Order: sequence, then C-alpha cells, then structure tokens
Amino acid sequence: MKDKQRPEGFEQIFFADGNNLGKAYPVKQDLSKLKIAQRQLYHNVDLLTDAFSQRCESENVPVACHMGCQWCCHQAVFATTNEMIVLVDYLEKRFSAEVIEEIKQKAEAKEEKLSKLSPKEALNTSHPCPFLRKGSCMVYPVRPLGCRIYLSSDEKSCHAKFLNPKDPKAVPALFDFTLKTGRQLNEGFAAALKEEGLSVEEHRIEHILIKLLESPDKKNEWLHGATIHDSFPFDEIAED
Repeated sequence: MKDKQRPEGFEQIFFADGNNLGKAYPVKQDLSKLKIAQRQLYHNVDLLTDAFSQRCESENVPVACHMGCQWCCHQAVFATTNEMIVLVDYLEKRFSAEVIEEIKQKAEAKEEKLSKLSPKEALNTSHPCPFLRKGSCMVYPVRPLGCRIYLSSDEKSCHAKFLNPKDPKAVPALFDFTLKTGRQLNEGFAAALKEEGLSVEEHRIEHILIKLLESPDKKNEWLHGATIHDSFPFDEIAED
C-alpha cells in the first residue's frame, strides 16, 4: 500500500478512527491481537455500510448488492498483507488440506493469467476469485475490506463490467461514500501498523495468498517486521 498524504475534511475523521483502532491493539509478534484488531476494523466498516444502506432505503435510493450476486467476484481484488494473514489463518482453521489445495490451485490459475498482463490490463480482466464456490464466498466473514465497501446502486452496471471488462464505458455504479470512507479507515489502520514497524503492502489477493500458503513461516516473519511480498505497481496504471 502506497504512503499517502493524510486526507482533509470528513475523510480525515475516518482515517483517524482507523488509526486509533490500530493503535489500540498493538499486534507486532502476536497473531491473536492482529485477528482481534482486523475483525474490529471489519466490524466498524460493516456498521458504516449497513447504516449507509439503511439511509439509502429510507430515501428510496436502490442498493443492488444481494446474496448470490457475484459479478464483482470476477475482478482483480486487492488486499493488504495483514488482511491476507488473517484470512489464511481462517482458512487453515476451518477447511481441510484438500479444500485449501483446491483454493491454491485456483489462485495459481488466476495469478498465472493476470501476472502476464500489464497492471492496467489486469484491472480489466474477468476471472473468478479463488474463494468463489457455487456463487458464494467461502471466506465471507474475513473477506477483504475491498469487498465490503464495493456497494452498487445498479446490478446491470456490474453485470456489464463482468461481460465486457475492457470496455471503458462499462463502469459499475458504485457509491462513492462507502469507497472513500472505507479506504480511509483502512489507510489509518495501516498507518498504525507501519508505526509498529510492520510492512503493509497491497496486491491482488491470489498473489499474496500463494506466497502465504507456500511458506507458512511467512506469517510469523511478517509479525516480526519482514516484508513477505512486493506491492502492486499502481503507479504504472497511469503510465500505460
């Protein structure tokens, strides 16, 4: 995740909330504390999203996201190192080795496809998430923040993006408020982790997942300050 200037206005409030949460749960060298802090962050984001959805409903503004809708689950989905460490811990505690190997193979297939593309091309390609099974998310309770704040007002726009990912006119009708506030909560949380000396990088979920599953010791190495993967080259998108 790139270092950014601190936001101004109302976004600064959410950055501060995320930062204060991260500081309230020092996580270095302690996976259990990381899990508590990460899930509290997710809880706060979910409360915010639910409140926003209820407000939309009261004002007759449609919120199109619903159980079984999976168009966004075929995009390039990004997460931070800490999110994926918590997610992999969830996998290892709840699924058999056979199921985890199946997920890993799906992740490798997506990684093989997207890693050959430029950053911009990777963002405009449809390929199912390795955690998608029969239209449902296998890791829904610990799904990355990027999935939680992706809230649409028009399912048809999401379907159009799924069908034609390279079409610049196919743009999902996402709510800007949840995207901005959720990102700032996450940025503030990440800033607190960095202050502890932890490396917070952002990349496609399958990219980080493969590295964590192939080398189980990497989780502990990260908790002691090591960088376990590179960061996605977002800057190259603007240069294409």
